[in-house]
Amino acid sequence: MRVLVCRCTIGYAGRLTTRLASGDRVVLFKEDGSVAVHALRGAKPINYMAGPTSVREEAEVIRIYRPSSDETLTIVVEHVHHDERHALTDEALLEREGQERELHEHLARAPHLIEPGLAVVERERLTDVGPVDLWCRDAEGRVALVEVKRVRAIAAAVEQVVRYREQAERNAALGEIRALVVAPDFAPQAKVLAEARGVECIVLDVPRLLSEAGPDELTLFG
Repeated sequence: MRVLVCRCTIGYAGRLTTRLASGDRVVLFKEDGSVAVHALRGAKPINYMAGPTSVREEAEVIRIYRPSSDETLTIVVEHVHHDERHALTDEALLEREGQERELHEHLARAPHLIEPGLAVVERERLTDVGPVDLWCRDAEGRVALVEVKRVRAIAAAVEQVVRYREQAERNAALGEIRALVVAPDFAPQAKVLAEARGVECIVLDVPRLLSEAGPDELTLFG
């Protein structure tokens, strides 16, 4: 991982065009090709580019290009405070505890609640962009990648499953790949983005889920 602390201006071109004026920022270049730019305040990055990307540096200009979505992030470095590379290792998987983990487990045993004929191949299948909640095959044999949310799904859930699909599509042998988000409800922005990105929104029938759950699972939403 590379950690660059610098004063810079930032331009983005892709789904829209933006420009961020000069300021001190922390830029993280991760090994999977993703790049995150953090400001001095706030936990979320002010700019983010998911991998894989290509990074090209010419003097003070750094250009990050994401070919799968034709997006470009341009960083013009005015002053470098710190620039260091680290060889890091982290093979641990995030373990979801409590209600959401129980939800995944139950849906894995009863995938027909998502779609008739759906079969779960693997839970929490690791990819370069994160673990897929449910890696499935549908009734027609197509790969179906399912992102599960215990509460109302927002646009970030749609973006996440799109990244899973883009990663899986690099393997042509998998054939057609579907992307699904399963949740009790969907924010309006999530629905709009899902339609634009070809992601299927599946509303989870919670009462039916509870009625079909075994005695030990009835505390799922308690």
